[in-house]
Amino acid sequence: MRPNLIISSLALAAAAGAASAQEACSTYEIQRGDSLRELTIEVYSTEDFRIIFDANRDVIGNNPNIIRVGDVLTLPCLEDIGRAPTKPQTEAEAMAAEMASELVKAAEDRAAKAIDEAKKASDDAVIAARAEAKKEIEAARSEAAALIRNADAAEQPEIRDRQLLLITGGNYAPFTDEALPHRGLYTNLVETAMLRAAPEQAYKIQFVNDWSSHLDLLMPTLAFDATFPWSRPVCEEPAALSEKDRNRCETYNFSNPFYEVVDTFFAREGSGYEQTLTYADFAGTTICRPEGWSLSHMDSVGLYEPAISLMRPVSPDDCFHALMDGTTDIVAIEAHLAVEAIGRLGYEHRIIENPNLAAIKSLNVMTHKDNPDGEAILETLNQGLAIMQQSGEWRDIVSTALRHQMENG
Repeated sequence: MRPNLIISSLALAAAAGAASAQEACSTYEIQRGDSLRELTIEVYSTEDFRIIFDANRDVIGNNPNIIRVGDVLTLPCLEDIGRAPTKPQTEAEAMAAEMASELVKAAEDRAAKAIDEAKKASDDAVIAARAEAKKEIEAARSEAAALIRNADAAEQPEIRDRQLLLITGGNYAPFTDEALPHRGLYTNLVETAMLRAAPEQAYKIQFVNDWSSHLDLLMPTLAFDATFPWSRPVCEEPAALSEKDRNRCETYNFSNPFYEVVDTFFAREGSGYEQTLTYADFAGTTICRPEGWSLSHMDSVGLYEPAISLMRPVSPDDCFHALMDGTTDIVAIEAHLAVEAIGRLGYEHRIIENPNLAAIKSLNVMTHKDNPDGEAILETLNQGLAIMQQSGEWRDIVSTALRHQMENG
């Protein structure tokens, strides 16, 4: 009989790669060191562990922070959770996608074989083989993207002959920061989308860490053509939006979502707020959400003043300190940022995520509606994103970045 070992689902996996071979539409037996969040990253390329938690509440129970070695989990099919890959619309696009996949797979197989052979020689040979493999795989991906791009009969967007200027900011791991690999997951996605859809288009990405200046000054003056990543409010329901979110909808156009994050709530263990099932239970509480972050998901469920009291410090860390000293009752924040901050601040097992009340928030590229090239820029990026999703490159980029974040904090 296996020991009934209890594991925190928010902790990093101690046994690297335990869940790496898992696929959707299958089952998985929990191993020592696993976490729901890591398993969800490996299978679905997202940190939204509720995908697995909701499908296995009868096995896990009501607390996703506790999973047991030996329990067998059902991994839902992509189609059942709305994550099925986009299908090619024409026969030509389907053929191109198949050829592209075979092209990249062949390059990856050759690269793996070359690296294995190099291991028989020396460490220097392995380093050289990996460098050559990277070049060969990138060349194959470029050729594959051209196949998919050329099979699309739609008219290509036209951007004036000039260098595009895009702006983002730092301190938003794993998405954007100059110290991260590829300057962040989201930066890598945007650059790759531009490369796949319009390889000849000149562009530059600049970091300005004062995020508020993007929307207050730099984008309205058209000093930059696009900014990322920003959440898209529910623009179709303006009456339910705050003034800032309504202004965002009226002023900017949005790309298709390049990534989605989980916006959720955290509370002290034992407060009751970490387990509640309804937003109504938050009435009368003080909720902390960092300044500048959209309130749209809170507004949409009635969590606005005077029903609740709102605290808006500059830093997410300030919210968690306020939670621990009793100044606030709840922290509303993106899950991936919370997990990092809670671990770094030493609040693990004392601050708990509520698994029942969360919202999926898309992260998009925005262009100002006064920019004459704005819509063409977004259309180009959307085309590049579609190519990446069809070829599997999007998943590779996301999974690699999320693994790096979990391993390095």
